[in-house]
Amino acid sequence: MPSNYTPRLRLEMQAAGENINTWGEPRLNNVIARLDYAIAGRTVLALGSAATYVLVASNGDDEARGAILDITSLTTPCVITVPSSPKQYLIRNQGSAPATFTTGAGPTVVVSSGSVVGLFCDGAGVSELGFGGYGLKDYVDRAVLGATGSLPATLGNAGKVLGCDGVSWGPRTLSMSDIADIGAYTAQRNAFALVSSLIF
Repeated sequence: MPSNYTPRLRLEMQAAGENINTWGEPRLNNVIARLDYAIAGRTVLALGSAATYVLVASNGDDEARGAILDITSLTTPCVITVPSSPKQYLIRNQGSAPATFTTGAGPTVVVSSGSVVGLFCDGAGVSELGFGGYGLKDYVDRAVLGATGSLPATLGNAGKVLGCDGVSWGPRTLSMSDIADIGAYTAQRNAFALVSSLIF
């Protein structure tokens, strides 16, 4: 039986008695180099204005094997297709537009400009690593401020504070009722200062 390749990382497996005197070099060294790349390798994706991109996945050296996918120079939204096999990726988007990761079916993940995201492919779709069913950004936006579903926009909310009325979180302007007890507080501080001055 000839050698074949593993289904996930596409590493060459040798058949018994095959490649005599060549199994160590180059074949074993190729497998070690590809394992090294799968664990810590960085694939640079200079995508420019590409609307779609399919990661190269072959039995030799390929883009999809890398542990880190580093997107550079992306200027328009792009859909990037990863192989439909279980794998974990670390994605960094240094471009100026979002990248959507997909297997071509199932769930997708959008990696916005400037983000670093852990991505998990289960062979059917992709998911962002996160907490409580949310990706990290969604966890911050929705789980921490769950009642509103998202953080309030900064535009139009200058000078406001983030407050909770017991039902939901939201931006609001401070009012006199927020400092209604300032008179009692001031009287207490004045009395304390007076007593302190008499004692000392």
